[in-house]
Amino acid sequence: MGMYDELLLSSLQGLGLTFDRAQMAQLNAYIAELELWNPTYKLVGAQGEDLITKHIIDSLSAVPVMQRVLQSYGPDAKIADLGSGAGLPGIPLAIAFKDYHFTLVERMGRRVGFLRNALAICRLTERVEVLDKDLKEVNQSFELITFRAFRPLYDILDLVEPILTDDGVICSYKGQAESLSEELKKVQEVCTSGWSHSLVALDVPHLDAERMLCLLKKN
Repeated sequence: MGMYDELLLSSLQGLGLTFDRAQMAQLNAYIAELELWNPTYKLVGAQGEDLITKHIIDSLSAVPVMQRVLQSYGPDAKIADLGSGAGLPGIPLAIAFKDYHFTLVERMGRRVGFLRNALAICRLTERVEVLDKDLKEVNQSFELITFRAFRPLYDILDLVEPILTDDGVICSYKGQAESLSEELKKVQEVCTSGWSHSLVALDVPHLDAERMLCLLKKN
């Protein structure tokens, strides 16, 4: 049992998710690793219960939406987390989706080291790999691509377009609807790739802030 189990379980329940014992153990191992290395590596700007709500649960809040997205691909769908950083949302998502292969794309050396270590401790190395590359150098393709607290959409969509399968979906974690609509406006102005989008409001238990998931598909 971990020290945050009560908060985690009530939050998971709020999202309509059930984690088995092994998944809870993985989640607790990941949280312990984050807490251990955060002071040194400055991985996230939150600690204690704040860390759980703002980062772990926030990452998991998109699981119900992603479950629906993944249903149309079958079990071999590949998922990528771009600019994974501390492994958010990639590692919590990989724990939630225990049958899928994940790729965490991260180019900063210290963070790559942290990610590899965390995956070993969480026993995720068999189906989660770290790709130590810049986005421009990635040459695999993925059915579902996600990122959180990464660069603005208009900065990266042209780079993401070639690595997303034709029927693939980008699930981008975003904050306020207002700044997101500005971002999407700019996408139309500056990106050469064409996209259609839909927005899903995310309700993150215990978090008093507007959170959205922006789903993007190629035109």
